[in-house]
Formats: sequence, structure tokens, C-alpha cells
Amino acid sequence: MKPIQTNGHLSVVDNVDNSLQLFSRSPKKALSQMQELVQVMSSKCQGKEFIAIINGKQYPKVEWWTTVAATLGLFPVVVYSRRLDREGELAYEARVEVRYGDRVVGAGEAMCSNKETRWSSADEYAIRSMSITRATGKCYRLPLSFLAVMAGLNPTPAEEIPINNDFSDDSEEYQEESHQVEESASEAQIYTLGNLIENAYLSNEERLNLSKTLEHSLTKSQAKELLNTFLGRSELIDGKWEKVSPGIIDQRKEQLPD
Repeated sequence: MKPIQTNGHLSVVDNVDNSLQLFSRSPKKALSQMQELVQVMSSKCQGKEFIAIINGKQYPKVEWWTTVAATLGLFPVVVYSRRLDREGELAYEARVEVRYGDRVVGAGEAMCSNKETRWSSADEYAIRSMSITRATGKCYRLPLSFLAVMAGLNPTPAEEIPINNDFSDDSEEYQEESHQVEESASEAQIYTLGNLIENAYLSNEERLNLSKTLEHSLTKSQAKELLNTFLGRSELIDGKWEKVSPGIIDQRKEQLPD
């Protein structure tokens, strides 16, 4: 299958092996393993070397993605980096695959051009390098975005955010992409919501409504709202996830007689 052409920073995934199991098949054990990894990342991978603060939000840099992926045995491989034939423009497009051994588990495509304000006077090698860097962040963002969200980060790679001046945490020139479509719910969110249908503390009406809701596409924020409603809201405090408000299930458990 040939990759579908995209408009710049968006990436394409094809011929990807989705059968790889990175965490336990037990939902409880899998979530515990994810939280342990996120806690380690939150304590060890902080600062401007790993995270960019853009308009008050935290975005993972490519170093964050490659570090968390390395703990899972996932490594990037550059498939190509090629100059685009555009009159009056110096632009490169790159494709990077995430591999587990010889298995492809994710892929991303991205480009960089001297038409961007940040790169208008950059050397050719720098533009080519940034196309690879962006593709690397994107190829990890697709299969591992749930880990960034669990760590309290915006899953969009920092290198994808348009910038008018320098690439530093203190820069006020970062601009978020306009008209950005809200992200779809992650696999982890959908999986957790699906398991709630059989929860004994939910009413039959709640199970039916939840089942019907899952028949349609959910955004990440919609799924998060549902999870907060049923399971309670948690926040990352000092590297540990702590529940700050109970959910419906917690409240009903407390109402049961001893």
C-alpha cells in the first residue's frame, strides 16, 4: 500500500503491524504498567530538554518520545528523507517508522520548508533534519499518545507547532495550529469505557446509554468526561496519579452497608 499524500505535518500510517502487545492483557495490570512508566517519565524526563511550554501548555519534544519508546523496545527508522520539487522553495519530506525488532508498529510523515518563518533563512541540512525530527515525533505520537496524555502533556509533538522565532521554552512566538480538529478518543479510553458496561455498580439504563455512546466516534475530551463521571477525576501530583474527586462508582460503593 502506497502512502497517501498529506498537507505538510500530518502523517500517514500504512502496512503497520497492530498485533504487538506492549502491556499485559489484563486491563488492571496494563493500566498499572502504564502508570508506572508514566511516573518514571514524569520524574526523570522534565525540563526544556524533553518538554516545550507553548501558550501555557506542555508539549513533548522528540527526545521525550524516543526515551519513553526506548523503554518499550520501540525504535525509529528513517525510511526516506527527500527534497520536494517545488519552484522557489526549499522543502524536505521524511518518513519514519517505529519498529519493534523487524516489525513495523507505527509510521509518520512530515515536512519542513523555508516558506515557514522559522526556517526562512535556514541551511538545507537543517531543513532536512527538521523534517526527520517531525516525522519521528509523529510516528510515536500515533501509537503512544495515551502515555503523553497520562503524563499530563498535550500529545501533539512540540516540533509540529508553528513558530516564528526561536525554539525555546521561553519563546512567546509559538502559535497553535488554527482550526485544529479535536483528537479522537484513545484506544485506552475506549477499552476502559467498554469494560464499564459490565460494571455491577452501573444501572441498566447507564449500561445501555454507554453502549450506544460507544457505537459512535468519541473525541478525547468526551471520553475523558465519561471516565471522570464514572471513575472519578485523577491528577498527576509529585509524579503519582491521585484521585481528587470520586466518580459515580466510588460513591455507590460507599453507600453499601458494611
